[in-house]
This record gives sequence, structure tokens and C-alpha cells, in this order.
Amino acid sequence: MLQLTGCASITIDRGSTIVEVNDTLLQWLNCEPSDVVGRPLERVLTLRMPLGASEGDRPTDATLHAPAGGVRPVVVGLLGEPGGTTQQVVVFDVSARSAFAEGFRGAEAKSERGRKRLQILLNSAVGFGNVRTEIDAAELLVDAAQRSFAASHVSVHIAGPEGLVHVAGVNPLAAHWPEGLRPTGALTMLSDEVLVVTTPDEAEAYLPGIGIADVYRAGGIQAAIASPLRSHGEPIGSMICYFDHPREFDEEAVPLAEALTNQAAQAITRVRLEGTVRRAAMHDEVTGLPNRRLVEEDVASMLVGGYTALSVIFIDLDGFKAVNDVLGHGAGDALLREVGLRIRGVIRESDVLGRFGGDEFIAVVPVDTPDDALVVADRIRLAITGPYPELPEELVITASVGVVTVGNDRTPAMDRLIRAADNAMYQAKLAGGDRVTSTLLVHY
Repeated sequence: MLQLTGCASITIDRGSTIVEVNDTLLQWLNCEPSDVVGRPLERVLTLRMPLGASEGDRPTDATLHAPAGGVRPVVVGLLGEPGGTTQQVVVFDVSARSAFAEGFRGAEAKSERGRKRLQILLNSAVGFGNVRTEIDAAELLVDAAQRSFAASHVSVHIAGPEGLVHVAGVNPLAAHWPEGLRPTGALTMLSDEVLVVTTPDEAEAYLPGIGIADVYRAGGIQAAIASPLRSHGEPIGSMICYFDHPREFDEEAVPLAEALTNQAAQAITRVRLEGTVRRAAMHDEVTGLPNRRLVEEDVASMLVGGYTALSVIFIDLDGFKAVNDVLGHGAGDALLREVGLRIRGVIRESDVLGRFGGDEFIAVVPVDTPDDALVVADRIRLAITGPYPELPEELVITASVGVVTVGNDRTPAMDRLIRAADNAMYQAKLAGGDRVTSTLLVHY
């Protein structure tokens, strides 16, 4: 009789009487051979359809009955040539405890897991197409990776002017990271492949000699999968999924991590390109300085940081119209460029400077006191008032400067600040020009 590992076997004659069974069946039925041999097959098996009745003699569902009364769900099939003196019925256990059922459920689970991962990828592709900032892309990547891998934590790091920065998610290793070591995610960013760590000790292979396994354990991390973010072959960041329990990764894990980080990298690249194009369109063609709209955006970014007081300095040139009238607009444009360079030369690199329109400029400067703002404004006035060798002596250029300063507790809208500074400049112009006039928009 054919012995098949993991399945039971029943041999029957032409009358469907049991003539032999294997040990596996006896174990399942918890009986002796004499309890079943010589009995009709129907006393042991209840079939959903008769054996051999389905097309191609396909297996059929059945229930196995033990002499003591127990039952077990099974799948059965028929072996042997039709018309022979005996045929063999093979029986597969599909109860919850069987290896067959576990494998079947495992395949189903894998299929379901794959379906869910595919849906996450599709949804994230739509989401990444709509993000407007790098932070939005990083946060979406955290969410998609956390759901895809059921990770305990996910951290996303993006390279910028200040180096690699943790911008989204949670980094459980940060508090335990060795001092002086490149930041978390740097190795991943510079790697050409997804890095997989299934135990803390495996992490030593990537960062040997620094006790990285102890860092993992101190952070409560047992496993990780990390993928670089690359744009046109250049590293721009990294993503790390952390697990606080032992984790083995299936064959889909690495392609999934690559797919998610590729989506995020494309979104970040798009956001950066759009930002570059937009900012280029928001610069004055003559001086190269930001226009009013970009000034307002830069000031909004400035307001995120801490400051004691904020000063808006509005600058209008005295005598500029005569330059245009006598020497032409080319000379006027050259003068505007020179004035922009002079103003930039007497304020800090972090201060905002833009051309407001015509012969008007605007500077936005964080200060400690209103008096500090007046010092900066007068420095600008003196820089503009200096001689211009390319101009005839009779064409004198000076500046009327208006200043408004507010404390950081009640900063009004930018347009209101500009109007107040413009009004102060107008007072300086009415007073004869070449002077600074200040006003406090709110009590300081």
C-alpha cells in the first residue's frame, strides 16, 4: 500500500469495503485495525459526493468518523485504476490543527497580506501625488510603512542644507545613539540597497565596533528594515521601520520597502522642483531680489522661529526719477541693482530683503528692541546715500526710510505691517527725505 506522509490511507474493494488502513488513519480514529477493516467505507467516511463522480476524479470534502464518536473534517481522493480489484482512498486532514490546514491558511493569509499591501501602495501613490511639502511626503511615508509592515515605529530622515534630519515618525534609537556617530539613517541613505536586521546582533554587521546591538536593546528594538530614498541615483534620505519583537521578513518585504521609498522620493523631488520653479518666478527680474509675495512667504517662515521683536523697514529712493529721465531706464535698472547690493551688505544674511516695486525696497529684520531697528534702518540709509561714480554729480540719491516694530506677542498680518512701514516712509519723504521715521504699530 502506498504510504503518503501527512495523510491517511484506506484501501477498499469493489464493494467499497475497507480491506486495509495505514497507521495515520488509526491514529486519527484512535482505534485498532479490527475496528474498521471489513466495514463499509460509509461507516468511516461521509462523502459530500461519491468518489469518482466528479470530473477528473477530483478530491471531495468528507467527514471522518471514529468508532468512539469523534469526527474530523477531511478532503479525500481516489487512487488506482478504475475496475481494479482494490482502490486506495487518500485522506487529508483539514481540521484547524493539521499541517495541511495551516499551510492552506498560510497561503490564504499571504494572499490577503499581498492584497492589503497592494492596496496600501495604490492609495499611497495617490497620496504622494497630492503632497505639497517634503514634510507631508515624509509623514505619508511613515503612515504607509507602518501599515504595510505593522511596524512598532517608523522614522523618516531627509537630507537638506543642515545635513540629514529626522523629519517624521518616531526614532526609538535616538536617545541611545552614540555621540559623534553619523546620525541615524545616514548609513541607510548612503546604501544602494534595503538593509534588513532580524536581531540586534545582526545590526553589528552594518555598524561594527560601536555596540550597536546594545543601542537596539536599549531602545527596545529587536528587528528593523531600512530603505534609502534616492532621486535620479542621488541619496536624499532614508526610512527605517522598527519592531519591538523578533521579526522575520518575507520575500515581499524588500520590494515593498523599495516601492514605498521610491514613491516618497519622487514626491519629494517633485515638491523641490516645484519650489525651485515657483521661487524663481517670485524674484524681481531687475535686481534678482524676492518680490513682495516671496518676501511675505519668507517672513512667514521667519515667524516660526523665536524672536523678541520684528522690524519692517520700508525704503524709497529720493532722486531716482531724475536718473531715469536723464540717463534712461538702463541706468535706472543698474542703480536699483547697486542699491539692492548695498542694502544686503549692511544687514544679516538671515534677514529678509526684497524689491517692493518701482524704487521701493523692503527689509524684515528680527531685533531685540525698537532702538535696534532704528540703528539698522539708519545703516541702510547711509549705505544708499553714498556716492555713485557712474552718476553725474547733480544726480543725488538718498533714501526715505520708514520703520515699524512689533513685539512677538501680538504680531499682526504682514500686509498691515507693510502699510504701517509705508506710511512711516511717506512721513520721512514729506519731511524732506534722506531720513528715518519710526512708528510703533502696537505697544512694545
